[in-house]
Amino acid sequence: MADALKMKQLIWDCQKDIAAYLPDESGISEHELVQMLIARLDGSQAKEALGDDWQGWWPDDDGGGDGGSPAPQDREMA
Repeated sequence: MADALKMKQLIWDCQKDIAAYLPDESGISEHELVQMLIARLDGSQAKEALGDDWQGWWPDDDGGGDGGSPAPQDREMA
């Protein structure tokens, strides 16, 4: 079961990552930002915030297509 306070913290941390990227002088590339956000969404912080049901951000390898993000080849077109 999801924990509302941990969910808020996860969202705030993602927002901080994005805010750090936005200034031109940050030196953070778009690719690095995406990697940081994926690490948060697939990491222990997300698992704690979202509960035992959390399967991770990427869809299962079974090809079911029942959630998660677009497949890697589709993300670049979005």
